Amino acid sequence: MRKPFFILLIIAVCAVAYTQLIPAKKIFPPTGRPGPMPPESGEEIPQGISQKVLSFNLKGYHDNGRKKWELQGACADIMANVIKLDYVTAKAYGDDSLLTLTARSGVFDKMTKDIHLEHNVVGRSSDGARLLTDRLDWNQKTESVTTDALVRIEKDDLVSVGKGATGSPGLKMVELRKDVMVEIRDNPPTVITCDGPLTVDYQRNIAILNNSVKVADQRGEIYADRMKVLFNPTTRKITRIVAIGGVKIQKEGSVTYSDRAIYSVRDGRVRLVGKPKIVVIPK
Repeated sequence: MRKPFFILLIIAVCAVAYTQLIPAKKIFPPTGRPGPMPPESGEEIPQGISQKVLSFNLKGYHDNGRKKWELQGACADIMANVIKLDYVTAKAYGDDSLLTLTARSGVFDKMTKDIHLEHNVVGRSSDGARLLTDRLDWNQKTESVTTDALVRIEKDDLVSVGKGATGSPGLKMVELRKDVMVEIRDNPPTVITCDGPLTVDYQRNIAILNNSVKVADQRGEIYADRMKVLFNPTTRKITRIVAIGGVKIQKEGSVTYSDRAIYSVRDGRVRLVGKPKIVVIPK
């Protein structure tokens, strides 16, 4: 009586072993771009993959029922602890902001709900900020983004570039860690460089630059250990620059030195504070 059952069991085991050797089909996401290439004939699909789906959508909510985040992918490999995604779109919903992240590929941690994105990562906030980098991590608990790669952030007339960055929810505050360059698209344009870090607070309309700071435009150059750049909240134009520590200003054939300098952009005046010294260089 047990012989037929034993034969059926052998057939079932063979069938399972055979399905694990079938190559995955080539997948084309809705964008029309080709998905990951299938394994070569006879190559086994990784045993860690428990399921492959053509499209994926997952959402997370606050305790009060308000949506906190949303994750979409054109193709997903669902494994034991992570979900690997292609053509990823992730959305983080803040109290008064929305951050949308897109990338060529990503990994979702099912335990922590954190997301790692790679390849052509673009972040857009609902208030107009745009972030571009090659890799990025989103932490669902703090709702912040971090990267150790080169990053470019654009908002209004301010373009900031640096290596390594941290952004608060909705990119309302951003810190660039080192090798920072800031371009202020004004007339005339202004370029600010520093070793870093740079902190830009878009809500308070202030940027703080640290270590070997240099401001340059056609009117002259300002050097300092640290600078605060203040912006008009409506026009987003620079209104004032406060230079602190080892201040040096080169302008129209003269050089000034002081411990501190306050530069008013509107009238072009500079107020020197703390042991001011002026050196006039004859033409």
